[in-house]
Amino acid sequence: MNTAHPTSWLPTAIIYQLNLRSLAARDPRNAIEAATEKPLADSPLAYLTRHLSRIRRLGVNTLYLLPPYSIGLFARKGIGSPYATRDFTAIEPEYGTRDDMVAFLHRAHDLKFKVLFDITPNHTARDHIWMTRHPDYYVHGPDGAAIYDWDWSDTAKLDYRNPNLRAAMIEVFDHWLSILGPGSDGYPDGVDGFRLDMAHFVNDCSFWDEALPILRSRHPNRQLLFMAESYGFHNNTGLFERGVDAAYDDDFYKLAQYAYAIGENGRSHLRLAPDAHHNHDFHPTLDAWQDGGIAAAAAHVLTQYDQAAHRFAGPRYVARYTDNHDEGRGLYRFGPGAFRALNTLIFLAPRTLPFLLTGQEFGALNRPSIHARCEPCDKGRRILATDGLERNQEGVEFEGNLFARTLEERQRWYSFFRRIIALRKKHPALSRGDCAILDVGEDAPPHERSVIAFDRTHGRQLIRCVVNLGDQSRQLARAAHLFDGQLLYGELDPGGTLPPFGACVFQIT
Repeated sequence: MNTAHPTSWLPTAIIYQLNLRSLAARDPRNAIEAATEKPLADSPLAYLTRHLSRIRRLGVNTLYLLPPYSIGLFARKGIGSPYATRDFTAIEPEYGTRDDMVAFLHRAHDLKFKVLFDITPNHTARDHIWMTRHPDYYVHGPDGAAIYDWDWSDTAKLDYRNPNLRAAMIEVFDHWLSILGPGSDGYPDGVDGFRLDMAHFVNDCSFWDEALPILRSRHPNRQLLFMAESYGFHNNTGLFERGVDAAYDDDFYKLAQYAYAIGENGRSHLRLAPDAHHNHDFHPTLDAWQDGGIAAAAAHVLTQYDQAAHRFAGPRYVARYTDNHDEGRGLYRFGPGAFRALNTLIFLAPRTLPFLLTGQEFGALNRPSIHARCEPCDKGRRILATDGLERNQEGVEFEGNLFARTLEERQRWYSFFRRIIALRKKHPALSRGDCAILDVGEDAPPHERSVIAFDRTHGRQLIRCVVNLGDQSRQLARAAHLFDGQLLYGELDPGGTLPPFGACVFQIT
């Protein structure tokens, strides 16, 4: 059961992730434009601020900025990663000034946006100001040098066994929560929360037990959102028990990643990837698939947090997405049919913070730049040849934007996202309601079932949702009985057939 307070903004959050490099990339498109080029009048932050009302028209209400802090120089990779921070309280000059950021926050709040900053509690750049001032803030190896995780050689790992580091990080969070100074109520105003990069990876997670109550007590007039980048159900629930409000639903993304390939004609195909069997964390979802098809796998992913909800002190949410800055683009990786069906499911799903990456609404195909202006990246796709064999195709990391090819295509995707966002915002059952899985009598062997159906209920409102996650039409034997209500979205033919990757939503009276 979703027990969020009725005035809480968290369950209604629709997150729009902003990569300032990509959003404000305004390079000449050809030699003619280059010949007449003039210096840019605005910083990326000022440019964003000036156009916030355009983003508002999409219907999103929560802006999430990749780390806006100054980027490290020592051991920098490529053009420098925003996730290697040199000073947590300084703005990266590439993006603008501190005054630009303050102006952005004021304008965003005027337009009723909530604003999240990304931050890296696990690490800093290797030339962060703490490296010389407070070397004891870091984890050191046998040779005395600060260590780093994985291949993140441009970073240095922080040591949360040190109480002084814990106190310093709490002040960093509070700096941005208070950056606008006192509001009309006398309390400090600022950002509305944080996306916590690799939150489960810090070397002492009891930091969250200490930090979150302190920060909330300093801002009693506001509800703050702390959203963890965390991978795996057990990591997420562990953070939820410590007071983190939301986390990434990597199980949802893995389902998409393992389920879909692209035909040579560009269409989506439902085809389980062989490497799904090698991911131990994916096995519970895979077991559900083998018993009841992708429909059962999706039902398992969507409802597993309901079963754990009693363990948490308050409502907890998962950010679900097909696109984010790490994973690249769903339209490129999964094809248009699966991309549409998955995003429809995201906006209908329980305990969900729907999550879009800038440009997704126009059919973007490239991963926005993190390390390089333009290079291949590992977030590619599986291509199915006509002989049934698979090959892998790399993705592309690009500082600009590669959108759907034609104006007509771009407008279709924008209309799709505006409509599905409006549907969720109009019906409280879709953001706050309970969820119950339904059997719609899909005419397919159990292991091939692809239609997930569920009720969302809130008060007297009952919204019935059906999504076909497969590439074949499906006859629904119970359609006449179950769908006697007002059609709010999608289509279902009179015979009860749902097309490939189709969806329909009814309000049941």
